[in-house]
Amino acid sequence: MSPMMPFLSALLLAAAPAGKPAARPASTAPVVRSADPGPDRPVTRLATAEDVARLCRALEPTERVRAKGDAVARGEAETRQDAEHGAAVTGRYEVIVPGAGLAFAPYDGPERRLALVEPVQLPIADGTARLWPTEERSLSVELDAAGARRVIDAQRGGTLALALVFDLSDDATCGMGARGKKLTVPVEPVSWRWTDGDAVLARGGAAVDRPLLTAAQGAKPRVDVGEPIAGPAEMKKAVLARAAELEACYAEALRRDPGLDGVLVADLGGPRPAISADSVGDPELAGCVQKVLGPLAPAGGKVAVPIRFELDPPGVVRPARQQ
Repeated sequence: MSPMMPFLSALLLAAAPAGKPAARPASTAPVVRSADPGPDRPVTRLATAEDVARLCRALEPTERVRAKGDAVARGEAETRQDAEHGAAVTGRYEVIVPGAGLAFAPYDGPERRLALVEPVQLPIADGTARLWPTEERSLSVELDAAGARRVIDAQRGGTLALALVFDLSDDATCGMGARGKKLTVPVEPVSWRWTDGDAVLARGGAAVDRPLLTAAQGAKPRVDVGEPIAGPAEMKKAVLARAAELEACYAEALRRDPGLDGVLVADLGGPRPAISADSVGDPELAGCVQKVLGPLAPAGGKVAVPIRFELDPPGVVRPARQQ
């Protein structure tokens, strides 16, 4: 990750315009979070019992591995386990949990909060394993009473699902349930969403600013170029001159995933453009942006330009883009 990443993230967070009720002073525009999925951190879907078993084998501490063979074979086995363990704890994962068996706490109207009853145990992989959130333990979401009712109605109708993206701690290991039959995995939630079929009902965690409506459901895609975080201000105009091409990149990305939005920070001035911050999480979009901005060669060193890709709800009128 670029050493500028914390600085870029802080600037974008500070510069994002306010647009939500005072009870929750956050920007309606997506912001860069270093925890979000990006081209350098793909998300691995855990769907089957073997997926979970494979992860648990990789999480086994090297000192617990009892390799067979001579000294060389045992040393090679330990090296492999070290590598697999390192890859496992630095990975990011996603599961889809059926919502029928999950217990909700009473809806908190004043706080506009819907949450699960703690302690939360999420059955995955056809019930062969359970996830135990060690942070954000109730997986709460903020929404009005009507939105909460839609979640509960979907649960009653048997169509509710929870999509959870999570990380693992460096010392995470899998345990066995009380009866020694089900694997339990402690996880650190990153983002989550409640869905009813293809419709997103609510989002939480790092995904809270993502739109509920997708492009396929009528949201309007928009590309906005911000002031350079580093480098000359005129580079904004140079990037804006390629807005039509950037919009084409976004349109293509939305065909793959109609709910994509977020911010890319493009670093210009090197041998080729680089993406130093990314909250969109679509490698093809990042690559398309790099290709579009490739011909730009600012004088006087590097330039960092934030580019926001967002979905406006139907009916929202934005001011004309300033060149």
